[in-house]
Amino acid sequence: MRIIILPAFNGDCILVEFQLSHYILIDGGYVDTYENYLFPTLKEIAARGGELDVVVVTHIDGDHISGIIRMMEDMPIGIREIWYNGYRHIQSVAVTVAEKETFVHRNISKECQVEKAKTISAKQGCTLSALIAKNGISWNTPSKGYTIMAPMTFPLGDAIIHVLSPNNEDIEALESFWKKRLIKDGLLKKAHSEEYWDDAYEFSISKDMPGFHFHEKKVSKSYDLLMLCKEAYEPDSSASNGSSISFVLETEGKRLLFLGDSHAETVVASLRTLYCEEKAPYKFDAVKLSHHGSYNNNSPELFSLIVSDKWLISTNGDKYNHPDMPTLAHIITSGVNNQLYFNYPLPVCQELLKPDYHEGHDFDVIMPEGDKGITITI
Repeated sequence: MRIIILPAFNGDCILVEFQLSHYILIDGGYVDTYENYLFPTLKEIAARGGELDVVVVTHIDGDHISGIIRMMEDMPIGIREIWYNGYRHIQSVAVTVAEKETFVHRNISKECQVEKAKTISAKQGCTLSALIAKNGISWNTPSKGYTIMAPMTFPLGDAIIHVLSPNNEDIEALESFWKKRLIKDGLLKKAHSEEYWDDAYEFSISKDMPGFHFHEKKVSKSYDLLMLCKEAYEPDSSASNGSSISFVLETEGKRLLFLGDSHAETVVASLRTLYCEEKAPYKFDAVKLSHHGSYNNNSPELFSLIVSDKWLISTNGDKYNHPDMPTLAHIITSGVNNQLYFNYPLPVCQELLKPDYHEGHDFDVIMPEGDKGITITI
């Protein structure tokens, strides 16, 4: 089994070969990510007669969805099915009359500007929802076309998927966020055009800012990792991140945990239900940390429930300077021979190579050798 974490700036683009010639694509990063890294990789797979078994769009955020939209425009490879919770999966009766649709476009569906990374502009028919329909791709088939959410377990070939998030409360929180936006613009209880509302929904939700006070992090020079573990945990309250699809992949005797940008509280509850609380902690062969290693999405309680020796971190450290040192401290001090895999050579990687951090702690920092991300073999 191979996990390829492509360079996606501060976002996610992860290709998993979970069985020989069977692939899951988790998010697509920005358009730059797709054009420079994902497109050539997919063309190579397609040239060998391969296709993507599943594309998982964890949630609506520019650093996860923009590259997927461009991929769906190009279709360089066959896609059997897509898992993505769109407008139709959370919609209420709240919509707008035809004469106000231009207003919706101009005032809600504005282009998401992201420094150093090209994004997709919001325009009718260019949304992910419209492209899924246009390309005739099976959509959320495990849930019979409805919302992908926990608790849910289903087969994927010879593999098994356990959905951990979002749960019903997370979806309700996202709908509440969307309704408040509509109320603010006076657009409730009207008739509507679904394509415009796909646009409005995707591009306004993508601008939902993280609902926490992120750490102004300076890399610790104290080397006191146990002290860092005591830093107060503040949970992320972003509705968009809370709607993130996270899941366990079980195949060929391996168990992998992919956390998207999910809320730790939802994942904790799902893991306890799935594997029984008395059997904790739960062993995983690899864990992709939530929200690029943010301490607001990877709680001490979550770390108390999971054991792994491979931890995957997808970020270039821009925007919020992820990953957070308290997150890494909880991993390093867990008593396991840990391997921290980064898809960019971050300053924190160089810091953690210092001998002082290794006093009493057994861990390795693994960085990419080139500029094409990193591949982990499980």
